[in-house]
Amino acid sequence: MYKIAISDLDGTLLGPDHKVSTQTKESIARWLQDGRKFVIATGRHYIEAKKIQEELGEPIYLITSNGARVHNKAGNIILKQNLPTDIATAICEQDFDPTVQINLFTDHQWYANFSLQELVGMTIDSTFYCQAVDLKKIDKSNTIKIFFWGERDKLDIIYQQLKQQFAGRVNLTFSLDKCLEVMEATTNKGAAVDAVLKTMNLNTQQCIAFGDGMNDVEMLRSAGKAILMANAQKDLLKALPDAEVTVSSKDHGVAVKLNAILNSTE
Repeated sequence: MYKIAISDLDGTLLGPDHKVSTQTKESIARWLQDGRKFVIATGRHYIEAKKIQEELGEPIYLITSNGARVHNKAGNIILKQNLPTDIATAICEQDFDPTVQINLFTDHQWYANFSLQELVGMTIDSTFYCQAVDLKKIDKSNTIKIFFWGERDKLDIIYQQLKQQFAGRVNLTFSLDKCLEVMEATTNKGAAVDAVLKTMNLNTQQCIAFGDGMNDVEMLRSAGKAILMANAQKDLLKALPDAEVTVSSKDHGVAVKLNAILNSTE
């Protein structure tokens, strides 16, 4: 029996409107009432994931910034992995394509070289927003992650550049075709899930995981059951060709699968 479900947010638990549908909230509530666990695992910042947790109305574990932070139900950090200061500094001092936005997360702030209305519209918590600053001048000693937002062909160039420059020292992944994420080398959702399962005294075979992007691949590979969304990135579908596919996030794919599991055990 699956005792824990772990879900990505954007393109997975959230619909195109960046909200959790009533149908999905009801399914999660039913899952929890059955004595099972539910965990959010997202590339978003903790502040935004916390907002979703509050909407669900239940204290749950939160894996955020692609595994760089894990908070328990009480809101305490149980796993913390920062991007090394020298790497964050080197990235922020480089000149990239001027149309590409460069973003940097700390525990309390979101900085960028310029603001983009496209990302402003995706914000979940209005108190957490992008601050346009000179990235060369800010303190980088508490950098959680850096991410680039732009056209895929331009991000591919940056990917190859950083891969060569910081070989073995960073984890580079595309959470969206327009979003290239940069974390410390061992930081990923899969490692964070392992930490959560250990804390709960559960094993991977008791875990089902949902995702749609390449930043979910380690998590999906480590779960006993991997479920991809119908709207998943093509690269993810290729990486996990044998994984089950549920309907899209627009059609409440997580809820559909949770309900199917619950109905089969009644």
